[in-house]
Amino acid sequence: MGWLSKIGMNQHYELGQWLRNRYNGFLSSDYIHTEILVTSSDEDRCLMSAECNLAGLYPPASDQMWNNNITWQPIPIHTKPKYEDNRINMGEDCPSYTEQYDADMRSPPIAAIDKANQDFYKFLYNKTGWGPQNVTTLWKIADLFLCEKAHGLNLTTWASEVWKNENITVYEKLHYLDDIAFRLLFSGPKSRLKGGPLLKEIIENMNRRLKGEALPKLYMHSGHDTTVAALLTALGLFDHGRSPPYAAMVAVELREIITSRPHKYFVNVFYKNNTETAYKLAIPGCKIDCPYDTFLNLTKNKIPTDWEKECGLTDNSGDKKKGIFTISTIMSIVLGGLLLVTLIVLVVTCLRARRGNDGFRKFLANNV
Repeated sequence: MGWLSKIGMNQHYELGQWLRNRYNGFLSSDYIHTEILVTSSDEDRCLMSAECNLAGLYPPASDQMWNNNITWQPIPIHTKPKYEDNRINMGEDCPSYTEQYDADMRSPPIAAIDKANQDFYKFLYNKTGWGPQNVTTLWKIADLFLCEKAHGLNLTTWASEVWKNENITVYEKLHYLDDIAFRLLFSGPKSRLKGGPLLKEIIENMNRRLKGEALPKLYMHSGHDTTVAALLTALGLFDHGRSPPYAAMVAVELREIITSRPHKYFVNVFYKNNTETAYKLAIPGCKIDCPYDTFLNLTKNKIPTDWEKECGLTDNSGDKKKGIFTISTIMSIVLGGLLLVTLIVLVVTCLRARRGNDGFRKFLANNV
């Protein structure tokens, strides 16, 4: 599963300070609960990431200090069980996505990659004892080395050796193959099912803001590398296909040109990896300052109209399909059974996420 290390805590604290510097004046220096809404994946490391980030974003002002020995203040973080979350954790069942992903993994190009790398897979198995290996399972080893490098540890000798005659190290080859698998997570129609729900919420909040509804100024989502990648893919911006680094951030901003009559609105998208700079990204088909109407038109094909229906969970009438048991249904049945024995025993279960062995994962924010 993974928790934040001290390095990870500092990374997110510093990101919070960066956000304070960027949005100071737009966000009040004092924490005001109506200005920000924070949601998180229901994973310990994501909740911890949000907490550390908020500590940097909202150091308590003098009148908000509640303990002179602690320069920190509690700020609400909202979450939901992963099996009910199709936006941040993306753990809610989607049979259509699973079917598309499995088909991609069985495709001739992927089969060719696996066939060409059998010697490499055997090498990894002999060195680690993890197997059988294929392009979709290498992340377990790749993430382990990534964590080691992030904490200043030396890679094991064999990971730094050149692989046969390919002029790259074992470590480099490992991440090259892992990047291929990572790109396939959300390629093609899959991005609509995984990145689409969060993008849909972002746009709905923008529309509500333009209608004059009183909404938070900042929506902050603490998620995973997969959350960041799914959103970027839905926006057509994940062309490099590499797993986002620790404390990476996407910011989607709705901006207003107040000097024009009527007022004009445009959207900016920023991506901040592990550098001090957030890079402005141009959505394909638009300029960096993308007019709002153009932004809506370019992203409409990535917004699921009825996510449950598109996932194959409901039929045309909106009823649950017979024979489909979602994780939430199964958990309801299990929890219903546990209620009968709660006086005798307490059961706590924690399920692993796909990339669950990392020490600290990503922060995702959008500002409207």
